[in-house]
Amino acid sequence: MLLFVVLIAEGMTYNPHHGVSADLPKVMHPVPMPGALREDMMQVCIMRDGKVYFGVERIDAFALQAKVEDRLRDRGVERKVYIIVDQRARWGTVKQVLDAVRSAGVIRVAFLVDQRRGPIPMR
Repeated sequence: MLLFVVLIAEGMTYNPHHGVSADLPKVMHPVPMPGALREDMMQVCIMRDGKVYFGVERIDAFALQAKVEDRLRDRGVERKVYIIVDQRARWGTVKQVLDAVRSAGVIRVAFLVDQRRGPIPMR
């Protein structure tokens, strides 16, 4: 019975990435992006294993262009794509996603990151 209660509580926690999460790169001076909190925002998440998600739907990187074009038919949606990239993802996958987004006609792209806490470690 206790396990059941823990699973329910875990499922009710807030997830800012709407069901898909990645280890984000950390930067010292991020820029606030209030549009990333909109319900109708276009979000692409690239996981470390190369899986690509459009919102919470897993999608092939080559099919992304059609999905973005379909969302752009709605006049109220922001013509900007927010990309979440796991810090260990391969550049080839990121390039495929960027090419698909640009081919769909979206010029404004933002990468979401975390803010680094404390001083930069010396190597």
